[in-house]
Amino acid sequence: MQPPWANSKFLIPALNEEESLPKVLDSLFKFGILPEQILILDNGSKDSTPQIAIDAGVILIQEPKRGYGAACLAGIHYLQKKKVSPEFIVFMDADGSDDLENLKDLFAPFSQDPNTNFVIGSRTLGNAEPGSLSFLQKFGNWLSCFLIRIFYGVKFTDLGPFRVLRWKSLLDLDLQDPTWGWNLEMQIKAIRRKFKIQEVPVHYEKRKGGKSKISGNLVGSLKAGVKILYIFFKLTFFST
Repeated sequence: MQPPWANSKFLIPALNEEESLPKVLDSLFKFGILPEQILILDNGSKDSTPQIAIDAGVILIQEPKRGYGAACLAGIHYLQKKKVSPEFIVFMDADGSDDLENLKDLFAPFSQDPNTNFVIGSRTLGNAEPGSLSFLQKFGNWLSCFLIRIFYGVKFTDLGPFRVLRWKSLLDLDLQDPTWGWNLEMQIKAIRRKFKIQEVPVHYEKRKGGKSKISGNLVGSLKAGVKILYIFFKLTFFST
């Protein structure tokens, strides 16, 4: 019997992740995920990240325009250009912080309810390893979820990176943000389109190497926080 993610593509943005990426790929392969299911979305790495992807036989997409959303969009555009239509898209990070043991949990709601469009792995409901999230990350998540609840009446606990959507549902969202507002845009647009969204608890660990592009420095954290707030108010008050 095939696992529920057999007809899925894994989109993994990466920027200078040569220390952690081999461990992430090894974990994926151990779960029976094939190289052709994995897209490494290289966002202008200066280290050996692209070569690691090539050596592993996975699909390498290079997007030099910096931005988490830009990398994700490059992966989506690649699949569209190749006319590939998987059933599901899995988003996860390349730093090794997402626990693949939670993959079954992320897919369970789709089999339990065929109307489910979107499942988010919540580090808040689950177990975040001490030190894996900075104070600013925790506060930014709390504030974003608080604003969504106040303005949209929907309760989220996290904007976690480990998430699964049906491919057709993802395309319906017409995501645009090229930076750190990507996950928030996804959740707000999913609410507006009345998607059936579920959160499941996930375990979150410290990165397996390298330096975080957000929590690793104060300036990066503040820029990401400002961008996320900008996207929230833009979508809420200036978007139809």
